[in-house]
Amino acid sequence: MEEYKKKLLKDFVWLRNKINFDFIYDKNEFTYNDIKRYYKKTKYLLYRLMGSKEGYMHIDISDDGIHQNGKNYQTYHVNKINEIIKQNNFKNVLELGCGQGANMAYLAKRNPDISFTGIDLYPSLDKKNRKYNIKLIEGDYHNLEKIESNSVDFVYAIETLCYSTNKNQIFKEVNRVLKKGGLFVIYDAYLNKPRNQLTEIEELGATLVEKGYYLDEFEFIGNINNYIKKNNFKVIKAENMKNKIINHLYAYQNRIKKYFKMGIIFKVFCKLIPKEVLGNIVPVYFMANTVEMDLSVYYYHKLQK
Repeated sequence: MEEYKKKLLKDFVWLRNKINFDFIYDKNEFTYNDIKRYYKKTKYLLYRLMGSKEGYMHIDISDDGIHQNGKNYQTYHVNKINEIIKQNNFKNVLELGCGQGANMAYLAKRNPDISFTGIDLYPSLDKKNRKYNIKLIEGDYHNLEKIESNSVDFVYAIETLCYSTNKNQIFKEVNRVLKKGGLFVIYDAYLNKPRNQLTEIEELGATLVEKGYYLDEFEFIGNINNYIKKNNFKVIKAENMKNKIINHLYAYQNRIKKYFKMGIIFKVFCKLIPKEVLGNIVPVYFMANTVEMDLSVYYYHKLQK
């Protein structure tokens, strides 16, 4: 564990000498408008640079944990969700934090007879995907008032609940809109210990990842377990996916190192891009460190009402 902490400090000094990312500490709290602006600024440039041309921007996952350069791992989440939809013959599906709709477009194309609804603070859909069976709701996923109780078969959230400061309310609302026996699937990152138990170096690591992603702070995984129980969900599966993501996270880190080897070209690029994109380099770089040292955990939850 100590060697990982030393590596975090070494990497911090290295990256800080490459770019000045002090501005990511400017805010203690992020408003909804801050988050909307962040996604608007990063929507095309960052998503295409670090994610995929289709607009996915998820952590790469593979069941064998092996990373192969040039291979697309961005559809792992939606392929697993698609399997669940088909296995259960679901007809009404809701995505929380749908963003630019890439996940729903992928699923709707493969399931033309299913109704897909997405809610987001800044929802959008590429023109080519507007022909699909998708409905967008501009709103806050803490309040699903536009969706009737007991009307949804399946709810999923991919790396978006981390932005919530009241996750218990989300679990409560999802429980309300789900039909009895309906499923709730979550892919997301959390802290592996309570905030007040973090050492100084762990606090540094957590903050580097949080602020670059415009997060107030990651939630302790133990709190998530409490919300699940409090809102009467049955845990079908809860999986720590460390071994399925860690090599991919290090691949991101190595890719950033290669960019800096471009010298003046990448330095000019860093000066020209919006600060939201520049700041995002920081968590992408350091998440490998925080997951390796078991400070951050990335979980898959499959829950049933």
